[in-house]
Amino acid sequence: MQVAIGTYDHTKGLKDGSVSTPGIDFDFVEVSPITRAFRQMATQQAYDIAEMALVTYMLARVYRKPIVGLPIVLVRSSLLQGLVTASGSSITDPRELAGKTLGIRSYTQTSGVWVRGILQDAFGLDLASLKWVVFEGSHLDEYRDPSNVTRAPEGANMAEMVKSGELAAAIGLPMGEGLRTLLPDPAAAESQWATSSGVRTVNHILTVKQSLVDADPSLPTKLTDLFERARGSNGASVPPIGIEPNRKAFETLARYAYEQKVTPTKMTVEELFPTAISAKA
Repeated sequence: MQVAIGTYDHTKGLKDGSVSTPGIDFDFVEVSPITRAFRQMATQQAYDIAEMALVTYMLARVYRKPIVGLPIVLVRSSLLQGLVTASGSSITDPRELAGKTLGIRSYTQTSGVWVRGILQDAFGLDLASLKWVVFEGSHLDEYRDPSNVTRAPEGANMAEMVKSGELAAAIGLPMGEGLRTLLPDPAAAESQWATSSGVRTVNHILTVKQSLVDADPSLPTKLTDLFERARGSNGASVPPIGIEPNRKAFETLARYAYEQKVTPTKMTVEELFPTAISAKA
């Protein structure tokens, strides 16, 4: 099976062959950065098994792509530190962004959906008041951005647009000269939101070709066992596997995606992970 996943503490055992199971042979395809594999898997099923951003996977389900997701969390991310503004900006409270224009690589970027939702829930920012400039489309060509989203001119640079003040802030820019985090202490703000909401965010999960699951309905269980064993002694230092440890994150991101006009309905856990639900039945 051709597999495209990142190399993490909890996947090294699979990649070096120290964790295996009879009858499943992995042929790892190294994709760097791993985000380049998401579109290929969602649109062309270019791999048998692949890592995928959770919102990209939601859209793949919306547009009935023949892949199925497993509640095997591969990546969590710190999010609010990616909300940046110009060093000289006076903005330190997200509510000051109301009515302004922000930048993001793609409107459907999973980290962006999370950050927008947190700004709404934790800080009371009215998302409907914001305008967005994006620099590329969704991984799914069928998706159309909402009316408050416009595409940047060809060759435009997001960081320079933030520094000049053309964009009040941006999500997902690497820190550099002339930029700062919008929040004075983003880690503390995110920790406070996580504590009050009970949500530990999820960014990337594992996806599998639907045809492989149809041919072997036990494959999701076998893969879950493999990834559980690959976690090994890393324990709590790596993301948990399964629906229940991640239910709040799955449900919260599904709500955010719906509220932000990314998905046409608020997707349920059952819709997202049908094989995991049927395995429990």
